[in-house]
Amino acid sequence: MRTRILIVAVILLLAVLALALLPLLNRGAQVSASTDIFASPVHAGCYIAAVNDCRIHVEPFTINIAAASKLKNFSLVAIRFPGSAQTKIYDWRPDQSNPVPSLGTTYTPSLVAQDFAASCGQIYEISLQGQDTLDANTFNLGLTSQFTCPATIP
Repeated sequence: MRTRILIVAVILLLAVLALALLPLLNRGAQVSASTDIFASPVHAGCYIAAVNDCRIHVEPFTINIAAASKLKNFSLVAIRFPGSAQTKIYDWRPDQSNPVPSLGTTYTPSLVAQDFAASCGQIYEISLQGQDTLDANTFNLGLTSQFTCPATIP
């Protein structure tokens, strides 16, 4: 009788131990989402172009993608504070028959415009967002810290 109780206790202990270790065994089978697209730092600021005419200036940047991929899209988004209202100020798509980069894994866009309209005296952040052909989603590739457009001409 004692032997049966001991055997049942050992089996129950092994079952509890197996259940406790099950999440650790499954952890290796989980697929984690990772991005295949990266960018150089994003730098931007604001200046007064004329009376009541402020402009956000974005410095050139580079986008790097995985070797087996092509650039699908990228955009610049102005985030205005307070309230965090987001406005897409630049939206780029490649030619469908000749996606970039044609060679290598780096693309440095020549922006049609580097200066974008802004409201004087307002606070902004600029976000660079992009996607390559290996990623299912668009990723935030870079974000400036907050900067304030000047309110008056000095």
